[in-house]
Amino acid sequence: MRQYRVVRERDGYRMTAPEYYRTLPEVTRRDPRRSEWCLRQESYCLLQRHLLRRGTVIRVLDVGAGNGWLSHRIAAAGHQVVAVDRLNDDVDGLGACRHYGTPFPCVQADFDALPFEPNQFDAVVFNGSLHYSPDVPSTLKKARRLLAPRGALVIMDSPMFRSEIDGQLMVGEKIRQFRTHYGLRDVVHPNVGFLTFAWLSDAETRLDLRGRFFRSRGPLLWRARRQVAKVRLRRAVATFGVWIATSRDGTASA
Repeated sequence: MRQYRVVRERDGYRMTAPEYYRTLPEVTRRDPRRSEWCLRQESYCLLQRHLLRRGTVIRVLDVGAGNGWLSHRIAAAGHQVVAVDRLNDDVDGLGACRHYGTPFPCVQADFDALPFEPNQFDAVVFNGSLHYSPDVPSTLKKARRLLAPRGALVIMDSPMFRSEIDGQLMVGEKIRQFRTHYGLRDVVHPNVGFLTFAWLSDAETRLDLRGRFFRSRGPLLWRARRQVAKVRLRRAVATFGVWIATSRDGTASA
């Protein structure tokens, strides 16, 4: 947790102004993470289009909610939502949810130990968080049990790769960056750090799901920089977007 806070603060995520949180994922042009938030906004629009349909109220579990921006948007749209995160930090965790005008319950928990009954939610959304799991198949299986009939399992904005090798190279680069740029000598990295499309395909088979991936392209300048990075790093760069999977037979998992 200490390492996470250090990285997030130096990367410009830890803000203090209440109005900053209320407008997320929209940010000003001077925001140090503008490109990333533009990407998150695009992904949220995809989530709206393919899941959060108007006129239908659904129950959503926001897993890895962070500062609660997605829960805030979902609640403001009239849906029932519960925000879950391990971090209750007042600036960059569940504590920041106090800034939102639309209330929603917040639960501090690990997403491998979710304190909820089976078949309780219409959608479980891993909000830029599933790549933090040390065992992705196990985490997805536990989340699948929480879905009501015809519920949806959603993975949003985790770094995706075609090749597992490219993902491992990215994680190695990130660990080296933690040491050189952030001064973290003993880097803690217990999670996988990325996902692959093959893993999602395997999850669909094992959990009896039918999924579809909707890609978020991000702003033009961000895409151009990533193409340069692709050449410099000599590996594929991550793809981001929203994967939505529903039960093939319309039933929840036992």
